[in-house]
Amino acid sequence: MSNLQLEDIEAVSLSPALVVEDDPAMRERLAYVLSTLGCDEPQIAWADSVTTAKELLDARSFGVALVDIGLPDGSGVELIGWMRALHPKVPAVVVSAWRTEEVIFAALRAGAIGYLLKERDDLELSIALRSIEQGGAPIDPAIARRILGWLAAQQPSLSAVLAADAPPPLPLPVALTPRERKILELVAQGLSNRDMAESLSISRLTVECHTKNIYRKLAVTSRTEAVFQGRRHGLLR
Repeated sequence: MSNLQLEDIEAVSLSPALVVEDDPAMRERLAYVLSTLGCDEPQIAWADSVTTAKELLDARSFGVALVDIGLPDGSGVELIGWMRALHPKVPAVVVSAWRTEEVIFAALRAGAIGYLLKERDDLELSIALRSIEQGGAPIDPAIARRILGWLAAQQPSLSAVLAADAPPPLPLPVALTPRERKILELVAQGLSNRDMAESLSISRLTVECHTKNIYRKLAVTSRTEAVFQGRRHGLLR
């Protein structure tokens, strides 16, 4: 069991940012997303290859690095592992279209603190990246669901033992409303804000408001933490 405590998790600054991406259209998107978070163009360094990224990291300091997986001269996973060894103070967040379990777990094992999918819209990417400023780990909902499923499948017998010996669910200081509980259930299923809005026939803004209330009541900063605390408090099966 790790000795890492919640107070040991440091908040991350999004500025200055290193963006390792070779697709011009995606670079433009990320420039816009970062600008909405207070990181303007002069505070962003661009690299279209592993080699250029290493040169920039050796030359200056960055608050965060957004790294694609597929790069012309190598893999983003390789770069993240190199960063962990030589530049451990620069956190890496994957922003990629790759979603195979092999790549996801390789990136996380290499040292990535988050994994986001390019298919999400700009607002969803912005919300996810903002969470790391409070020490959160931005994991795409679909990725989080696969990780949770993988963990649950690893030791089913241990899970059964722990469930049998588990204490009664802890009551929440402020109870979730029925709508908030429904949204928490959808979060646990890996739905995005857009998918939840369509499923419940409400606006995405309303989903975001409910999500913020859920985070506040559960005292969490990410979807993965919300699902964990939801199970801990008996709100999810």
